[in-house]
Amino acid sequence: MPNDIIFVRHGQSEANIIQKMGKLDEHHPHEADINDRPDWQQRLSEKGIAQAKNAKLWIDENLGGVDSFDARYVSPFLRTRETAAYIGGLDTGEWTIDDRIVERSWGVYGIVPRAEQRAHFPLTVKLQDITPWYVRFDGGESMPDVYGRFRDFQGTLHREQSGRRVIVVSHGDFINVARYGIERMRPEQWEAIDRDPNYTIKNCSVTHYTRINPEDADDIRDKITWRRMIYPDAIEESPDNGDWVELPARQRFSGAELLGQVAFAPPLLEDEREL
Repeated sequence: MPNDIIFVRHGQSEANIIQKMGKLDEHHPHEADINDRPDWQQRLSEKGIAQAKNAKLWIDENLGGVDSFDARYVSPFLRTRETAAYIGGLDTGEWTIDDRIVERSWGVYGIVPRAEQRAHFPLTVKLQDITPWYVRFDGGESMPDVYGRFRDFQGTLHREQSGRRVIVVSHGDFINVARYGIERMRPEQWEAIDRDPNYTIKNCSVTHYTRINPEDADDIRDKITWRRMIYPDAIEESPDNGDWVELPARQRFSGAELLGQVAFAPPLLEDEREL
């Protein structure tokens, strides 16, 4: 793998504003215009531009600036291209647009206003509440679908960027599946952290993975071993205080451990008669 992989989520988009208002049962005068626009064409809001510029300051001060990276990847969606331009500056070149790192497709489910989703897609909404990792949106993707795209992208990093520094400007759900893979999670662990507000992948948050020991630059591991998450516009609110966290090694499990893992979902049928 690369020595360092930096994931940056795009800044707040105009669609993000409409979505947040929808959760509060509020309506924006341009709600219909935003909902009618294809997702890939959604633009940054004024706040999103400010977030991207603020993220640039943090990246410049703490990572040597976007120009210092060996490879720079960006999703083709317009809001990510805008974010990449602002965090890198107008003179930073050689961004590679990569279709594999786009946002999760929400299909027809995603074009229905949040306030109406429960009426139009009650089963999907129920499954989203119960099992967010496995639910597939109507006409769209499940998180394992997105994970397949990440694994393919990860293969490219293995082949082409080994030992290098890479920055990726992408989307919340794509970074979320990268977290699942790189941090060697099980589905129930991912669902727990996805529901934890302390680990939200906010707009323009920076998620930094490294093989290099933050305490000893000569200690370079074979696998990605450390992670830190930074909210450049609210450093004090960053997960784990923005500190480095050592990731667990990939585990192998005994039969007893596997049985222990399934205990959170107890059997529901008590009748043991053979049918």
